[in-house]
Amino acid sequence: MSAGYSRHLSVTGVTHPVTPGSRLPSNGNVIRLHSPSGPYVTAQIGHLDEHLNWMARNGRAESTIKARRMVLTWLAEFLGHDPATATATELDQWQASLRTLNSVRWQTAMIRPYYAYLQARGIRPDNPALLLPKPRQRRRLPKPIPDDRLFAAVVEAPPRILPWLLLAGWSGLRASDIAGLRREDFTVTGEGDERQVWVRMIGKGDVEREVAVPVWVWDTISPLLPESGPCWRRAYKPHDRPVTAKHITDAVAYYFGKVRGIPDRLHSLRHRVATAVLEQTHDLRLVQEILGHSNLQTLQVYTLVQSKRMTRAVEQLPRPDRLDERRAS
Repeated sequence: MSAGYSRHLSVTGVTHPVTPGSRLPSNGNVIRLHSPSGPYVTAQIGHLDEHLNWMARNGRAESTIKARRMVLTWLAEFLGHDPATATATELDQWQASLRTLNSVRWQTAMIRPYYAYLQARGIRPDNPALLLPKPRQRRRLPKPIPDDRLFAAVVEAPPRILPWLLLAGWSGLRASDIAGLRREDFTVTGEGDERQVWVRMIGKGDVEREVAVPVWVWDTISPLLPESGPCWRRAYKPHDRPVTAKHITDAVAYYFGKVRGIPDRLHSLRHRVATAVLEQTHDLRLVQEILGHSNLQTLQVYTLVQSKRMTRAVEQLPRPDRLDERRAS
């Protein structure tokens, strides 16, 4: 874990206008950055609490609020003064110091709304982040786990990991979806062959959704669940706390990589659900409902994954009659 994630800070916002390059007066509105590798550094982040409170009232996820606070803290450390007073040149220099395009893309996305907020509130006359480049993310094809590897991993999975593989590989749940589940979130309706199982969750973006769970998956995992409360708790102290998404992804990564020696990850199972359902139904809207994506356009990438329909189509194209004779000669 990088030292950046170990920084501790306490912030109180300031309430007076600032101009580019100016320094705020010392009035106790100070953040303290602590890194295990160095001493305390002090800097001021104007109107940060005010901005983060505005984000919370707009329903932004707690993880997004935490990330913005963290990136602005790093920016303050780079600048050596309050980011609220940064100039466009200083932000260009900061962005140029970032080592990878992924860092440029993510950290720029974190600071831009802060400066737009300062300008919209009349706290600054300009927006110094307006012209910062934001590299486009390369579109990569999904990598669904092959069925043979998944089935073998499921059959030999430890009891703790087995439910996670089944919920990801047959209902398309994310690690964050799985981590937040409680026994009460599962609903079983009907009897016999008419049984249906549904799981309700608060998914990405704090959106509530309900997803179908195969009956055989429920019959397999239900004996492993508690009678009530969080479905999974931490395997180490404090044992009374639920697992996090990171606990789940790390545990599955260890099982896949170290134990089984396969290159897949938990998200590969989600890709497997999407590609399999699309292959069977040709219905992107259904895939959208299962995965919980808000934008249908996001799912277009699954139409580019290897498809039996595509294979059949190219195999049926006309070919030269005498080509076999040429290969034989």
